[in-house]
Amino acid sequence: MKTKQKVIGVYTFCSTGSVLVHEIDGDRILASINGRHPEWCDITEEWNEDKNDWESGFKLGSFFVPFDEVMRVEGMDG
Repeated sequence: MKTKQKVIGVYTFCSTGSVLVHEIDGDRILASINGRHPEWCDITEEWNEDKNDWESGFKLGSFFVPFDEVMRVEGMDG
């Protein structure tokens, strides 16, 4: 039996793929792509050349997810 993981945020990167944020614990994020294989990611910053500034977020693999582009959701199970 598969346990459903609560979703608290979503970052959509294409029509069939989204990074789901399941939990925030201090300086790390539990995230997955489309709800599969959640993993803990460290919170970090990355330089954004378009904004000419640093932005906070996390890396899921080599993919950087900026916090200001994650949509908050309530009551959604993955």
